[in-house]
Amino acid sequence: MAKIKDEQLQKMNELRGKYNELVFIIGQNQIRQKELKLEEESMYVELEKLNSEEQTFFADLQKEYGDGNLDTTTGEFTPKQQ
Repeated sequence: MAKIKDEQLQKMNELRGKYNELVFIIGQNQIRQKELKLEEESMYVELEKLNSEEQTFFADLQKEYGDGNLDTTTGEFTPKQQ
């Protein structure tokens, strides 16, 4: 059985170490991407909830003030023209 030179073994171990490091980083990135995807999905659920809440609140305002438009900057509610 032949044995490779120490420099060759060192080079092989260096290359293998770099390879393993990149595989590890890729794995970490995949896990982070999955976490971000779950976080994004959670935000979309919250966004839908807030949108529904806003629509319900506006419907309550229309019951009180009639059909119209709300200027959210000034708080003025302008009735629709009949």
